Amino acid sequence: MSAYSATLSDDVMTTARKAFERYDHDDSGTIQIEEVVQALQDAKRDATEAQVFQLLDSLGLSDGSSGLRFHEFLELLEKLPEQHRDHQVIDEDNDAFAASFQWLGGNPEDPDSSITKETIQKVLQDFELDSNVDAVLGTDAMKSSLNLKDLQQALTNRK
Repeated sequence: MSAYSATLSDDVMTTARKAFERYDHDDSGTIQIEEVVQALQDAKRDATEAQVFQLLDSLGLSDGSSGLRFHEFLELLEKLPEQHRDHQVIDEDNDAFAASFQWLGGNPEDPDSSITKETIQKVLQDFELDSNVDAVLGTDAMKSSLNLKDLQQALTNRK
């Protein structure tokens, strides 16, 4: 077991640290409350937004006045079930999204990096697919570019 937690294994701690650091954009040691659900999913936890806010409330963190620190993130991990989906499949999915984002001209290591919808539209046209990028991605027509997180969410939340 880890030095931080009596219930989380070292492998889970490593995954948790990577997920947390991915959303700690300014290296402040905190992540924004609104990013917690995605970070928990990256840390291999099944969590709905409602569950997360209920847990944040029980920890006294639901007011959103400050970010979530790593030890608080670990408390959430300990209270949520692990995802049933195979960890290797999730890692492969994340790697595929990162590779696609990079192929389209983005830098998956830079949270501020983005790709334009024009680039995606050109690829859709080159492959003779629907050229309405907002319809394909289910995104807001007002947004002109997408970062890796936006692209991944758009493609995984499509109906």
